[in-house]
Amino acid sequence: MKKIEGNKLVALLISAAMVTVVLAACTVDYDKLNKGINDLGKAIDGKSTVETSATVSEADTSAPITTTEEEPTEETTPVPTGTATPTPTPSVPAPERVDFSDYVDNIVADDFTVTTEDFEESSYSEDEEEVLFATFTGTRMVVTEAGSDNIRDAINIIVDGFYKEAEGAYQRMAAKAKAELAINGVVEEPYAVKVDFEYMTNGRALSVLMSYTVEGRAEDETMVVDFASFDMLTGQYITLATVTNYPVNFENSLRAELENAIKSRPVQNEDETEETEPEVITPAADEFEKIFVGPTSVETQNHSYAMVYGVADGQIYSSVIEMDAYADFFNRYGASVFLG
Repeated sequence: MKKIEGNKLVALLISAAMVTVVLAACTVDYDKLNKGINDLGKAIDGKSTVETSATVSEADTSAPITTTEEEPTEETTPVPTGTATPTPTPSVPAPERVDFSDYVDNIVADDFTVTTEDFEESSYSEDEEEVLFATFTGTRMVVTEAGSDNIRDAINIIVDGFYKEAEGAYQRMAAKAKAELAINGVVEEPYAVKVDFEYMTNGRALSVLMSYTVEGRAEDETMVVDFASFDMLTGQYITLATVTNYPVNFENSLRAELENAIKSRPVQNEDETEETEPEVITPAADEFEKIFVGPTSVETQNHSYAMVYGVADGQIYSSVIEMDAYADFFNRYGASVFLG
């Protein structure tokens, strides 16, 4: 079947109507004809498509559309669930803390041994007269046992180095006297070299005061003083710079303290009568050439002490002073060494 479009259908119907009018002019019902034309115009204005009774759309020849009836979903009544019981958080026991007081209280390293030995030797000419050139006397010191070999060796290197310096002075003086004998045939005055080591400890640090003197001719007389403190736990060389952040201020305070300590000492002089007070000249704080400080074995229940040394005009001055007054000067390391 063919489908006739609207415009062509109108033209066809008009032509057919006109033929009918011509053929049957006498029997035409004009009212019905006008009504039909009006109905036809309305159909044309609505752009309707007229199909013949025998016309079938090509879409109609296609396979029929099958509709599937959906079965209603069976509704289920929700079952309420109970509230979950919270799982208790397991309690974690507090970790055991190390009692550091076992390691930091009363730190001492008294497992070391210092050995000293007095000695004396002399140098003579090789002739029959055996002219004395020089003598070398004093004390030798050595650490024979320590917490470790490294600590022991580090201390002995310093101490033995000072001894060898004194021994070198002795050999030079003996050689000078020998030359004097060869030139003048006589030695006016033999030389005397004396070396000494004085040590002290508080169990943690070992401090050594080292000195030697040369006596003989005035131009050769001399005095050399040195000082060393060692941490017996580590072998560290202790200086003012290692125990305080203010070494200059700390040293100046020690100078003033030593000056006051010397001036306050009672003076005993058998040559002076009871009516006359002996005149004692003590060095002022700024007259000390060197200042040394080291721990000492002096102990009291609530106070810490140290030994302060000062060298002035070829003489060694010393005094025990209370270190608690200088606590603000010390850094943490210095406090552990001097304040315990």
